[in-house]
Amino acid sequence: MNYFKVYEHKALRTDRADEAGQELTIAHLKALQVYHGESGTPFFSLINNGVKFCEYVGVLQVGSLIIEVLPKTDALDDKDTWQQFLISMLRTTGMLDVEQTGFASLKLKGNSILDLYFLLFLKEVKYLLQTGLVKKYKSTEGNSLALKGNLVFGKHIQQNLVHAERFYVRSSVYSHDNIFNQLLVKTAKLIALIAKPSISAAAKSILFDLPECGDTVVSESTFTRLVFDRKTDAYKNAIGIARLLLLNYHPDIRRGENNVIALMFDMNALWERYVYQQLKKELNKTNPGEYEVREQLPSAFWKPTEGYMRTIRPDIVIYKNPEKEKAHIVLDTKWKQPANNKPADDDLKQMLVYNLYKVTERSALVYPGTVASQFVEGSFQKTGHGNCNLVFLPVHSANGSIQLGFEELLSHIKAAPHS
Repeated sequence: MNYFKVYEHKALRTDRADEAGQELTIAHLKALQVYHGESGTPFFSLINNGVKFCEYVGVLQVGSLIIEVLPKTDALDDKDTWQQFLISMLRTTGMLDVEQTGFASLKLKGNSILDLYFLLFLKEVKYLLQTGLVKKYKSTEGNSLALKGNLVFGKHIQQNLVHAERFYVRSSVYSHDNIFNQLLVKTAKLIALIAKPSISAAAKSILFDLPECGDTVVSESTFTRLVFDRKTDAYKNAIGIARLLLLNYHPDIRRGENNVIALMFDMNALWERYVYQQLKKELNKTNPGEYEVREQLPSAFWKPTEGYMRTIRPDIVIYKNPEKEKAHIVLDTKWKQPANNKPADDDLKQMLVYNLYKVTERSALVYPGTVASQFVEGSFQKTGHGNCNLVFLPVHSANGSIQLGFEELLSHIKAAPHS
């Protein structure tokens, strides 16, 4: 496997190395170009002799090439530390539908994020094998030498007119061959196919212990239709990872050499969700029951004479109990650092609309920042339109991991509105 680490919005090229000395081969570039295709991909764009990554972070595997795209601000330049932070963000936000337990026992050093999910899936399957795989009733029908089950008279006459010794019957069999175990087997086979040799060998070993199951065609509805009960609740972690891997796997049908799996996440959405989760946690710790934090709360904005209503959806709306009819403050998160602490005009216009429609005089744009970043106050220049401030969450490294400072944002939220 060829393993690259690159920051978002950076490029990998064949004619020059990046800041870490990494350089694509011609074969790597061709594989990425084939994946990009004519329809394109939101994850990267094609440039002369290379590719340039966009605002998506995560991991992309094309054949034997693994590229891990990491978030980054100007505050720090340490890829291992940013990799840890990305893992933390994915765990905190729940965007991978996997509980936090299990990651602590898996070593990150030398592994990509994709490797960690392979290992975690195999660990979950081992646990299920130890505790016992679930069995379910499965309806089968076919010819039998004994009359067991219900005789399907029409098909029996059709197929056995000259075979009096056979019966065409329909019966229920209590077996391991059900959708839950089918997904385990399908995912283990995928890992055995695309993972690096050591993990592939572990997946093949587990396949020997898994029961023979029929194949199943997987789509989003396969997972939405699953109903977990007392017997299958233990499958949730494994099925969550199976969903992630199977739905993001794209086999190379033409040559079979450059199968693709892309676990990529929009960094803007990830940042928004992370701030929301951390803010809820911090406010509940310091002011339990005093604030209600809600995300993506829609409001009717514009309606044509025909057609659908347009809505606005602020990232985060905070209410101060019990006065819920009026928003205490509206927050919009931005994964960028404004040049010279000057927000974009479009961002300010967006916040003005939020102020008007959420009936609040307080809003803030929330950015990643440094310890030296300064809180910026600003107000809209028409009476009743309120203010919009810039708040920065300092990004700093502590004990080899990235920490965010929420103190300034919490102080701003709790401050009394200006009269």
